[in-house]
This record gives sequence, structure tokens and C-alpha cells, in this order.
Amino acid sequence: MSDHLAPLKAAYAAIAAFTRPFCMRQCGRGICCAPRYCDLAERRAAEFGLSLPRQAHPSLKYMGEEGCIVPPYLRPLCAVHVCEYELHLNPGFGRGYRSLREKVVALEQKLGPSWPIDMDPDYWD
Repeated sequence: MSDHLAPLKAAYAAIAAFTRPFCMRQCGRGICCAPRYCDLAERRAAEFGLSLPRQAHPSLKYMGEEGCIVPPYLRPLCAVHVCEYELHLNPGFGRGYRSLREKVVALEQKLGPSWPIDMDPDYWD
């Protein structure tokens, strides 16, 4: 049985891995995280018929000991997030980031009109 989401999962994993070192260097563990993003990840997981295991963090229900436990494709806003600071001060990073993000956006658009739910369309522009 093939996983029709494999390209989407791979694209999100790539952009999350690409942004993580910059995010952690600038902000430290989870400073850009907010409970509302956990809620969005939970809703996204439900769209795919999945549930996420609650972690012990007092306000970020999916923040584990090593960081967020949610696979990147289930937390799209978090996976593609990067500080504007990094985009402006590091042109090489920006080029790589934009390339990965364009791939993610194209794959998301193939999912159809149900996604992104409740996400400002400008976020993807």
C-alpha cells in the first residue's frame, strides 16, 4: 500500500529540518510556540484520522523533552515558520528556504480546497 502523502511528508520534514537550527539558535526551545498552534496541529491530525499523544508540558500539549512530537506535515505553520530576521540577514538561507517552501505550497494545493483550513491565504504568499 503506497502512502499518497509521502511527498508532502518528505517536503515538510525537509523544511522543518532546514529551519530548526536557525529557530533554535535565535529563539531557544519553543519560544515561538503557542497553545493555538498545538490546537491547529490537533485539528490537522484529525483531518487525517489521527490523534496525537498529550505530553507533560504545562501549556504546549505536544512539547516533549526533545521538542515538539508532532510530525511536521501535521503542524504546517510551525514547520514552515522562520524568523524574518533570518531571511533578511542570511540570503543563502532565504534562497534555500523559499525553494523548500514553494515545494510545500505546491503539494498542499494538490490536497484541494479543504486545506489550509482557517489559515490566512496571505500566509502562503
